[in-house]
Amino acid sequence: MGNDFNPELSEKFKLNGSNYIDWKQHMRSLFLIRGYYDMVTNAESLETAAEQLKVDPDRRRIAYAIISLNCDVKVASQFDQKCNLNPSLLWELLEKHYLPKTLQNQASYLAKIFSTFLSESNLLQSIEKVQELARNLCNLINDQTIKPSTLLNSVVAMWIMINLPGEFKLIGKIWLKCRTVKSSPTLDKAIEEIKGAIQRNEENHEKQALLTRKTEKHEDENTQHPTYPT
Repeated sequence: MGNDFNPELSEKFKLNGSNYIDWKQHMRSLFLIRGYYDMVTNAESLETAAEQLKVDPDRRRIAYAIISLNCDVKVASQFDQKCNLNPSLLWELLEKHYLPKTLQNQASYLAKIFSTFLSESNLLQSIEKVQELARNLCNLINDQTIKPSTLLNSVVAMWIMINLPGEFKLIGKIWLKCRTVKSSPTLDKAIEEIKGAIQRNEENHEKQALLTRKTEKHEDENTQHPTYPT
């Protein structure tokens, strides 16, 4: 599979039955690197599949092996006989069996989002954590007919803006931008604005520190070499 491609996740990331959402994200990354993701998810056209098969005749067998390799032994054996080495079928069965669709699991994601404490000391890490949780939850609740995640996305964005530390209160600025373009605030837009504010804040602190050092240096020089009125 190439010297620089490691198809095996570490043990803590392998599918164990309760970590499907995170596992799926890791597997998506693996398959995108290898070029198998569209095949595994049945998004590949027949023409593309035929072309790829000529280049990589073992691709379906390899993809199946990668999925099995990254499942707990009990999980893999549970579906092995039903799939006949078909990676798309195995992927589909795992999703149907393990994708959490109950209100309890959705509530768990919401609780993790809305219990996140936004402090100045770890603001960037906190908002990125909320962004990832919200993305997973939005993927979880979407279906073909409705997009409840659109509303959820705006709700999480507003919650973040309302609960930002005082130094980063951006709700007025972002809300004004949304009104100008007649749209609801989005989580990605809120994150973008917050990251910009964090960067500007760090730059201001650096400028202030530089100015302080220059002032102190100037005062030291005057102390060592005082000037006297003539």
